[in-house]
Amino acid sequence: MALQRVARGHRLGQIFSAFVHVEPWANKSNAELLRLTDELRPDLILVIATSGVRGGTLAQLKVRGPGTIIYCIYPDSPHNLDSDRIHCLPFFDRVTTSSPAWVDAFEKLGAKQAHYLPFAADTDLHRPFSENGAGPPTIHELAFIGTWRPERERVLEQLADFNLCLWGSDYWKRRTRSGSPLRSCWGGRSIVGNEFARVCHEAKILLNILDPVTWPGPNMRTFEQPACRAFSLVTRSPAVSQLFKEGENVECFESVEEAREKIGFYLKNETARQRLAERSYRFVVDHGHTYVDRAKQLLAWCVEDGLSRS
Repeated sequence: MALQRVARGHRLGQIFSAFVHVEPWANKSNAELLRLTDELRPDLILVIATSGVRGGTLAQLKVRGPGTIIYCIYPDSPHNLDSDRIHCLPFFDRVTTSSPAWVDAFEKLGAKQAHYLPFAADTDLHRPFSENGAGPPTIHELAFIGTWRPERERVLEQLADFNLCLWGSDYWKRRTRSGSPLRSCWGGRSIVGNEFARVCHEAKILLNILDPVTWPGPNMRTFEQPACRAFSLVTRSPAVSQLFKEGENVECFESVEEAREKIGFYLKNETARQRLAERSYRFVVDHGHTYVDRAKQLLAWCVEDGLSRS
């Protein structure tokens, strides 16, 4: 990253720059973006999330390369937009957001064209574990992959009497309330890369809890867990229901009581559980919900905006 390269103080400076804004370093890193654009003359600049990029720098990029297409993929909630990021929005030719509910908000904040481009599955990582070699048998009734948040704690505590395993940072050990049953459910680490498929393989049911910041989704796990042929039980929301068909290729819940009822049913009915997991897997992998499919959509927009296929 340009900001890390210009930060003073070697490794300490790089770490410091990730958490604290230092104006001279930010200025130098944005100047490097201008220099690289002059040198490379790209047809397309793809900005992920906009962190560290200045609106003024994007404006100058348009001056220096009026034919260059600049897109922003914003993979987060509007809640996390700060003023610097908002100032960038008018200078993008297109801005994508991961939820259909947020398109209008981005346009009102200044985006010229905002589009819904949901997350997807990376099928190199998110695939049935059996394809990677023989794996261990199922060892948990329930699993949840994600960071501790108080809303998640409140839900999961009411499900801890099932054989539950939590995967995420040590916040599950340190930030849960004293005496919480979830502390003994923590798997001991975060799950990344190829381990994701293994964890999905080791649990009968994978939970996907949408919290107030990410609701109505769909979040990444909405696609990643089915791509591993996991059975997902997801917070019900309009965005999830728009993509999936409840009872056919996804199961949803709105309350803890409903979650417990469906968990109990599917733990007792393995055939129904496996059938739904298979349908969910096929829907994600075969019906346009991989990152290859998302890249094709980006390229189609580029052609619409005048970028030659050659």
